[in-house]
Amino acid sequence: MVPKTMEAEDRVLLKLIAAGTTHFRPVQDEPSDSPRWARQVERLQRLAREGLIRMPEPEWDAGKGYATGVGPCELTGEGRAALNGHTG
Repeated sequence: MVPKTMEAEDRVLLKLIAAGTTHFRPVQDEPSDSPRWARQVERLQRLAREGLIRMPEPEWDAGKGYATGVGPCELTGEGRAALNGHTG
C-alpha cells in the first residue's frame, strides 16, 4: 500500500535507492553506533516492513550490538509509486 504522506528522510532514502545506492554503511567520520546511523537503519527496516523496499536483515556486530551495514536494497513497485507520488 502506497503511503499518503511521507517524511522527508524516507523520501531521501527512496531516492538514493532509486538512483542506484544498494548498500548503506555508517558515515565515515561517525562512530558505527551513532544515533544518526541507528535512525537510518530503523528507517530502512520500516520502509521494508511497509513494502516500499526489499532488503535483507542488517549486518550486526554481535559484540557491540549495532548494525554495521544494510543491503542490498531495492525499490518495490509500491516504493516506486510512493516516490513518484511524492516528488518535490
